[in-house]
Amino acid sequence: MSQDINIPSRSATGYRYRIRRVTLLLSLPICVFLNACDGGPHKAVQGSRGRPTLVAEPNPVPAGDLDQPVGSTVITWNTGTGVIGNLYVKVNRSGEVFLGRGASGTLKIDWIQFDSTYEFRLYTRKHSRLVAKLDVTRDN
Repeated sequence: MSQDINIPSRSATGYRYRIRRVTLLLSLPICVFLNACDGGPHKAVQGSRGRPTLVAEPNPVPAGDLDQPVGSTVITWNTGTGVIGNLYVKVNRSGEVFLGRGASGTLKIDWIQFDSTYEFRLYTRKHSRLVAKLDVTRDN
């Protein structure tokens, strides 16, 4: 998989996207030639075109040890068109909080609490077009 490279500049997001895209284009022929492509759930999300995708794995987040106040999930998104998207979360009745930006991406969330609903929202066009949303909860 490709890794983001931290480039300290005003247009770093644009560079990250280009680098990630080049890495994917270079790795695809190798993957096909070696027949070693990962068939896991993340491949379908990263390779999808045309339809926005927003996935949490696991969802709901398992209760685990009841003494632990938080649990973890991994959010994976893809705008489906290559357009840059903005990922936000809204917890219960609070306002939205910005989490990340990119045409696609993966983000580990390690602050899922009991008795809360986390609504993840993927927007395009500078927060004006909601293309996908997903509720994440934690088992009791």
